[in-house]
Amino acid sequence: MTENFSKKLDSFDIKILRLLQRDCKMGIAKISKKVGKGISAVHTRIKAMEKMGVIVRYSAILNPALMERPTLAFILVTVRYRVPGKEEVLSQREFCRTIAKHPKVMGVHVLSGQFDVLLKVRTKDVDEMNKFIVDFLRPIPAVDRTLTMFTMDTYLDSLELRNLT
Repeated sequence: MTENFSKKLDSFDIKILRLLQRDCKMGIAKISKKVGKGISAVHTRIKAMEKMGVIVRYSAILNPALMERPTLAFILVTVRYRVPGKEEVLSQREFCRTIAKHPKVMGVHVLSGQFDVLLKVRTKDVDEMNKFIVDFLRPIPAVDRTLTMFTMDTYLDSLELRNLT
């Protein structure tokens, strides 16, 4: 959606959003108590924000180490738009849609600058990451080159939009 909905949100909405971002399982009664409004008012606001597209979905954040995916890498990809010797033009959008379906991929972002796409990928170890890159990613015709950066430590990894006003 292209319309800016933040202008339609008031401080009551922002309080609700902050609470839901921290704990989406928090019940409406508890949210109501924390924001000082009635249960029906809170329920109505949440439903309105869902309908407007402000709240996209509710999700559980899993511990990657406990789910056997502790290895995190960010992979920069340069997309090739033409394969030498072929007439067809390769689609960056199609490339991104294909990559997004892979179960190890957690994020696909189109970039400006030297690289075209940024991938966030989690695997159980470096060997599995190597297989993802060498056996899956690089054989894709649209992939010209990659640059992989492994995370050594993480200080913030959040889906929360902080400091909402």
